Amino acid sequence: MPACYAVFNPPLIVQFLENKTYDFRFLMRGPIDPGSEVVIVGIDEQSLEHVGRWPWPRIKLAKLIQSMADQEPAVIGVDIIFSEPELSQGLESLQYIKGMLQKKDELDADVLGEINRLESAASPDKILGKTFLDYGHAVLPIGLLFDGPKDKTEELPFILYDVAFMRVKETDYQLPIWGKDTLLPVDDILDGVASLGHVFTFYDEDGGIRWEPLYVKVGDPKTDVLYLPSFGLEIARQYLGLDARQMQLLAGRAVTLGDQVMGTDKTGLVLINFAGPTETFRTVSALDVMQGRVTDLKGKILMLGLTALGTTDIHVTPFSRIPGVEKQAAVVQNILHHNFMVREEMSKFFSAGFIVFAALFLIVLLPRTQAWVSASCALTLLVLYLIGTQYLFVVERIWIDLMLPVVAVVLLYTAMIGYRFFTEEAKSRQIRQMFSSYTTKKVVDQLLANPELALLGGTNREVTVMFSDVRSFTTFCESRTPEQVIASLNEFLSEMTDVIFDWDGTLDKFVGDEIMAFWGAPAEQKDHAILAFCCTLGMMDKITEMKVDWTNRGLEPLDIGVGLNSGDVVVGNIGCEGKKMDYTIIGDTVNLGARVEAITREYQDYLIITEFTLERIKPYLVADDHGMYSISLEQGSFENIQVNPLEEVKVKGKDKPVMIYEIALASWGKPKPKPKN
Repeated sequence: MPACYAVFNPPLIVQFLENKTYDFRFLMRGPIDPGSEVVIVGIDEQSLEHVGRWPWPRIKLAKLIQSMADQEPAVIGVDIIFSEPELSQGLESLQYIKGMLQKKDELDADVLGEINRLESAASPDKILGKTFLDYGHAVLPIGLLFDGPKDKTEELPFILYDVAFMRVKETDYQLPIWGKDTLLPVDDILDGVASLGHVFTFYDEDGGIRWEPLYVKVGDPKTDVLYLPSFGLEIARQYLGLDARQMQLLAGRAVTLGDQVMGTDKTGLVLINFAGPTETFRTVSALDVMQGRVTDLKGKILMLGLTALGTTDIHVTPFSRIPGVEKQAAVVQNILHHNFMVREEMSKFFSAGFIVFAALFLIVLLPRTQAWVSASCALTLLVLYLIGTQYLFVVERIWIDLMLPVVAVVLLYTAMIGYRFFTEEAKSRQIRQMFSSYTTKKVVDQLLANPELALLGGTNREVTVMFSDVRSFTTFCESRTPEQVIASLNEFLSEMTDVIFDWDGTLDKFVGDEIMAFWGAPAEQKDHAILAFCCTLGMMDKITEMKVDWTNRGLEPLDIGVGLNSGDVVVGNIGCEGKKMDYTIIGDTVNLGARVEAITREYQDYLIITEFTLERIKPYLVADDHGMYSISLEQGSFENIQVNPLEEVKVKGKDKPVMIYEIALASWGKPKPKPKN
């Protein structure tokens, strides 16, 4: 899927946002103890105020270095590039006299030697270089230059061969940072240092510092190329007392320092594990060191650098803005404590695997659960991933991609919810359109909540079916105009439909003056028989009221007969798909219900039910001392119900006769029976 591809080839915007999540995870982790090995000697505002503005004369820097050396530190790292010579007034005068005497050929060997001695004593660079030399364990930085004439091919300075990796194995995988030349300290200073390391800084697209190149490549293939260690790596090597031959490079893979293997990416970068914001490392003022107020620096790594505002390069880290010397201190600390952050290629498979798992999980889950359940599960999945990645970040120091997997899951969930919403909305419209004219809003809402109950195909269901027919409707029509017939029939059907819906019935169809309705479908109704039975009682009560109204209006009243039967049917959409479809029921139960309604004419009864319906409503019938029954339900109640057996009738297609029962209320008044022929 595209999200998995983006894990391995992230677009710029994705990497930019991922870097921000990386920073945020540092803030969530909080500062950690950086250890006591590294102490920063900061040239701060206090030092500048007492010693003078920057840059300081190198004589003063030599005094500072000497004060630091007097503390017997293990290593002194000076994060200052002395790339330009410094000339004092006395040195310039000696050089002028020397030049003039040389032109006149008046300079003998003794005089030349004395001038050279005085020149050396007056040279700030030589004084600083001698201070480094006397100490013996100073490491200075070198800059990396990328610009220069394309056709210029010069040999690298010889000093670089002494500080470069001696053991190098190149690979096809490597893609190192490659500079054309270097920016070195002046020779007089260079002669006194123990080692050098590059201070090239790698910035991410947002300007933040997260990576450190443990090595860079320098030189021209036409002459020679070298791999130079970083400033922090050389300081750590000096502190550990390792020879340069104990450091080796597998380009694009790893740097080995003694027994420690530090994995790099193909560019030679490692992830800096920042201990905290600025001044997380112990920081002492250069002025305090010069004046002897700090005396506990023996055996430490002293990192000298500018910390005063406006005098140095400031780096943006996940915690805060820090001066360059603190960034170098973080690298040294990471090497000594073996705690660089790790972002391996294999970790991307973890992110891709999570995306695939989450996609499959949501695809399986969403269609089978309610919205709040699926939302809770998706949220739980993301929270577990966030907790897992933060645990790996803090405990194992592994950077697992966060942005893309989380966004992928959120977008996938949103898309699936959107698809589900629109498809379910379409189904809801279909169900509402299909059943709103058949049944009540209550039943339609049940179907919308459980669409599986409204299967478009046929299904077996136990129902109670009702048939109702107007008595002598043909005679009624013959004595009235079509308009009068339609008006009376519409009034009658409207009132009867309201009663059916009041008792949660499903209106199947009108066939002229006949009404067919059923209970138990499309939504399941365990009490379908009693609902249907009470509905017929309600219909009879309603027709009794209508008779009075029709009589008062001078209209001839209508009379009805109703038949009920219960049993199994096939329910579903029947007809010609795309042209005419009806949601209806079919089967012997329906046929028997229609037959029972027809029998009401023979017995001149209003309501007849079968033994199957009576069996299902018995639990709801409450008998009194006079053999009468009553029913009380939430929708309504009825009293003085008479249940009288009639006879067994033979139904077409059935071998066994069916017992039928007459149902009456005292208030109805049974019509005068017709004589049987």
